[in-house]
Amino acid sequence: MLNVILFIPFGVGLRLAGLSRRRAFVIGLVTTITVELLQLYIPGRDTTLGDIFTNSFGGFLGILVADVWRVVLVPDRRAAKRLAIGWTVLWALVLMASAELTHISLSKSIYWGEWRPEDLHHDYFPGKVLWATAGGLPTKNGLDGGNVVVRARLSSDSVVVEGSVAGAALSGTYSSIASVYDPSKQPQFFLGQRRGSLIFSLRMRASDLKVKNPTIRLDSVFPRHRPLTLDTIFVAGGVVHKQLWIRAEDHGVVRERTLPMDAGLGWSYFLPFDYEYGREAPWLTALWLAGLSAPALHWATRAGRRALFAVLASLAAALLVIPLAAGAHATAWWEWLALAAGACLGVAIGSTTVRTRRPE
Repeated sequence: MLNVILFIPFGVGLRLAGLSRRRAFVIGLVTTITVELLQLYIPGRDTTLGDIFTNSFGGFLGILVADVWRVVLVPDRRAAKRLAIGWTVLWALVLMASAELTHISLSKSIYWGEWRPEDLHHDYFPGKVLWATAGGLPTKNGLDGGNVVVRARLSSDSVVVEGSVAGAALSGTYSSIASVYDPSKQPQFFLGQRRGSLIFSLRMRASDLKVKNPTIRLDSVFPRHRPLTLDTIFVAGGVVHKQLWIRAEDHGVVRERTLPMDAGLGWSYFLPFDYEYGREAPWLTALWLAGLSAPALHWATRAGRRALFAVLASLAAALLVIPLAAGAHATAWWEWLALAAGACLGVAIGSTTVRTRRPE
């Protein structure tokens, strides 16, 4: 998807520069082949036919965008109605897919505890793990994923991974406190730290589709340098009542964070970098939903008042019903505000451009 998105502007630019569709596509194809061939001589880079296909497809989409942008921005009433309906369907599909990806999905093989972090490109935890459990089961020697009792505990609606550490300090990359992997080195759950933050993840359906698995973080839990006295810190993470949850207790001071696992997290599954949900996650979710809803309301405004109310009602109904039908967490209040903001933005743009409506 990132390769496709990267080459869309290239296709748009070639087409708007006056090149024919065929010539613009050929230039895009030659460019991506050249880039891929050059990567044969760049350490750490791979050349694949898949990249050539996705890059070329992105350029092709860019050519199409350059040809239809006027129709998309200022369509006539009939076209605006079709676009509004199509985008509303897309909205529902995105929410449905996002909600389905929030369910726990553990491997059925034998799990093993992390015993050689370097094999997983991790650091050793710079402290001492006093004890750690997952679903009440000790994690030191791994867990049997084929065992019915084990799977029931780790796949329940509420599962907690917790432990106690002493003498912890900041580490550069990931370091594990309590984690279990399958034989293919895919994490089943991970409670550990990254650059001083406590992080937790549990394998969900997102991993089955090879997209980003949800991870939550709690900032500044571990000190930069190891303390002279080995202070004990209690740490925990889990999925509790369809929410990602993470907690740290140090000297009686408790810090924790929760994030609903609902249909609004679709933005986080395709990020091109490592990311853990922090305090900014609800705002990013709101921004995503507002931007996703605005086009439908823009076109609906140009299609007429009846279309506007129908589309708005459909978007709200999907945001309400889909998380419940998919078994995800109910829609959070900030997501409703995001829909309202997106609706206002879409209506404002539609009202501004309605004067340029083409003759019907």
